[in-house]
Amino acid sequence: MRGVCVRAAASLRNGGTVLAVAVLLAAGAATATAPAPSPVMKDNLYGTKFVDRERGFAVGAFGTILHTSDGGVTWQAQVSKTTQQLYDVDFATPDRGWAVGRSGVILTTKDGGQTWEPQVSGTENHLFSVDFADADHGVIAGDWGTILTTKDGGRTWVMRALADDIILNDVSVVDETHAWIVGELGIVLASIDGGATWKKQNTGIDKSLFGVTFIDPLRGWVVGIDALILHTIDGGLTWQVQNGTTEMRALEQVGFGQAYENPSLYTVAVVGDVGIAAGEIGAIYLSADGGKTWQRQDKSDDEEESGPKWFRAASLGPGADGAIVGAGGVRVMVVAGQVQKKASGGTRAAEAVH
Repeated sequence: MRGVCVRAAASLRNGGTVLAVAVLLAAGAATATAPAPSPVMKDNLYGTKFVDRERGFAVGAFGTILHTSDGGVTWQAQVSKTTQQLYDVDFATPDRGWAVGRSGVILTTKDGGQTWEPQVSGTENHLFSVDFADADHGVIAGDWGTILTTKDGGRTWVMRALADDIILNDVSVVDETHAWIVGELGIVLASIDGGATWKKQNTGIDKSLFGVTFIDPLRGWVVGIDALILHTIDGGLTWQVQNGTTEMRALEQVGFGQAYENPSLYTVAVVGDVGIAAGEIGAIYLSADGGKTWQRQDKSDDEEESGPKWFRAASLGPGADGAIVGAGGVRVMVVAGQVQKKASGGTRAAEAVH
């Protein structure tokens, strides 16, 4: 059995079904004169990107692309021209962006999402993560060991696939030369030549990893199964366990208590002194010291009433304002690194195992 995929819809590769209601976590502070919040979105949301305090994007099921220009108070749908699941989105500038998804879909915009056009990926494999260093240099990671790179903003994509059949869940690109990818079975890959070649790094852990972020060529974090948060200050030569358990356990040994105490984490973001890691059963960990230490947030009253939700992706823009997306019909604002939650319906959607 393969690990739990960071993108729930990835289970479609093996015929799995994901039942979930979208979660939108919005950024920005509303004022007394702000317009009424948008209705709760009902489509699953898997990726998000905030380019500044006011402007952000979220993508998800059936080609959903949402845009906010008021810090998440209201959201408008954009025309993606596809019904395929979209698993991730990234913007190099407020106008220049990309979204990737199921069956090799790559979309790009040059006008802040007013229009989206397809790019040729050269593959039908699912694409789970995209990250750009600038408007030209980007990397995509996906199913079946898929790695794509571009040096011309996606006009051409070069396949750098691994020889192994392995799910690659997330990519972090620091600059036009340095990039990292994480995936199942504890794999961490690093490139120092813009993605032309990749070298495995040893974390000492064989558990699946779902999220990665680097803030420069030396400092980075990865998150994964059993609430794992790993940190490096030397470009991945060595890794420190900051949170979670490294013990390997069979599925039948994992009860609800263990799952609650050590929930899988699917996303991590660090900006300045603020860090956010989030995952299943509504788990959110915050850092106030630049990712040196992490504290789990207490459950809110709405979680007690409606049950825990899972979170899928997080983005922090300048000033540590941003968003998280996932499931359960919940909206969350992240303002200056502070998370405020408000229940708005939803379901206790289960994670997909494949």
